[in-house]
Amino acid sequence: MVEVTLALGVTSIFLITIFGLLTVGLQTNQDAIQQGAAATTLGAVIADLRATPATMPHGEGAWSQQFGINIPASSMSGTTTSTIFFSADGQSSTSTNSKSRYRLTITFLPTAGSRAATLVHLKMTWPAEVLPANATGRTEMFLGLDRN
Repeated sequence: MVEVTLALGVTSIFLITIFGLLTVGLQTNQDAIQQGAAATTLGAVIADLRATPATMPHGEGAWSQQFGINIPASSMSGTTTSTIFFSADGQSSTSTNSKSRYRLTITFLPTAGSRAATLVHLKMTWPAEVLPANATGRTEMFLGLDRN
């Protein structure tokens, strides 16, 4: 009888440990799914920015074709920031709504001259409803565009 009680005690300790690890594993899996979706969306935004045709004369402002991102002229002296919200299926919006899951903050940094690269800082945070400083997840990318 003592052996059975001892075996049940050891088994219960192992089961409690396994159930504790199961919740950690599920949360890690959810985080990986969100990071993968954010990276895929960032890839689409980068492709859209790179596919935007150069202007004539070079260095003028332009709008990206897919997401309508305003790419400022290369002669700007300050930073330009815009925000786009994305749903889980990749649909974009300029304002948050009930389907918004991700918030993308796009910052165009000042350029060093008329022939310098256009520098872009992209920060994707989630959930979309909270400010980026309070977000539970985020991913960032830096991009240099040869538009001049």
